[in-house]
Amino acid sequence: MARCMLEKPVNKPLRSPLNVAWKVQKFRWRMAFSARAPALPGQASTDELQQLVNEQTTAWKARPLLTPEKLTQALRELNAQSTSVFIVSIRGQKVRLWEKRQFSFPADEARFRMAEQQSFLKRAMLYRAFFEAVLSRARARFSLDFALDVTDLAQDSTTLPIFSFQKRRGAHNPLLPDVDFFHSKWYQKEHDALDYQAKTNTACFVGSSTGDWHTVESIRKLESRRLQMANHFHQHPSVTFLIANATQCLSEEAKTLLMEQPYFSSHVSWEEQLRHRFLIVMDGNGATCSRLVKGLMSNSVVVKFDSPHELYYFSALEPGRDYLLIEKEADLERILEREATHPGSFNETAQHGQQFAKKYLTMTSVMDYTALLLKSFAALNRV
Repeated sequence: MARCMLEKPVNKPLRSPLNVAWKVQKFRWRMAFSARAPALPGQASTDELQQLVNEQTTAWKARPLLTPEKLTQALRELNAQSTSVFIVSIRGQKVRLWEKRQFSFPADEARFRMAEQQSFLKRAMLYRAFFEAVLSRARARFSLDFALDVTDLAQDSTTLPIFSFQKRRGAHNPLLPDVDFFHSKWYQKEHDALDYQAKTNTACFVGSSTGDWHTVESIRKLESRRLQMANHFHQHPSVTFLIANATQCLSEEAKTLLMEQPYFSSHVSWEEQLRHRFLIVMDGNGATCSRLVKGLMSNSVVVKFDSPHELYYFSALEPGRDYLLIEKEADLERILEREATHPGSFNETAQHGQQFAKKYLTMTSVMDYTALLLKSFAALNRV
């Protein structure tokens, strides 16, 4: 939960730097053009997308709704208390963000926390542009005020829907598409030049040290699950598991120590990773977003570690059909052994993963899901 312990209130409104505002404006132009894109062959049907939406609304249909006065008050309080929660107002096809003030922070945290708040603002502005295009595409007009938490691990509430792009299993957040769709330009240029059989019977993960905050002691004790995995598979003949970005280190000493570890690596291109027949997906700060989508779009098989975090499309993603679900290191080694004994055992899984991505994860499917989600909550508010 991204609440801020204030030293003193600051009344100055939060504003984005000019370079960020310009990037958001360019994104808005691209989204306005994309709103006219036709549905692609094989895209999920309205009924299939509505089924995903129903999973986001069911719990809220069974709860008493706040009165308009109490809703407005609750939204004002969230907007004032949280650095990462923004309030979105939709009127017809117009979308605006409520004005948000800058926060003050303790001196030793100020630089990091102010940069973090600017990052949150950029995400919120991108979502606003996205919502505008979604409403235009759907030709939808309605009124809705809602809270949007743009941090990786959003706060949860049982009385007020707080929209987010991921949540822990059992939380009540209505789920929107994740921000990596925006940053990755909808993955429209993703292409895997190698077919399944041309890849090596090996597994690969290259990522950041997210998921935990690191100290010198925690690195030495391998308290992080990602670091445990990297250490376990170091020098494994069939598994490449590397940390290529030292982040969330609480001191320069910790960062230096992490970068000295034998499993730490320089950047490895995605093209190089696609040489592996199996692509490992593992939680960092919540669910992995872009690596999962890119893996499903490839000719490789996604091997996903079990996770307590959810994205909006997870209920449609079937383990054993669209990807392989594992819990521990030995599960991955058994998959590689089976593929070595019976080559091509998981080729069909790779194909199903691609079919899933073409059905649910294209720009048009993602936009149409969002339109249905917002319309459904607008209808709930009118009850």
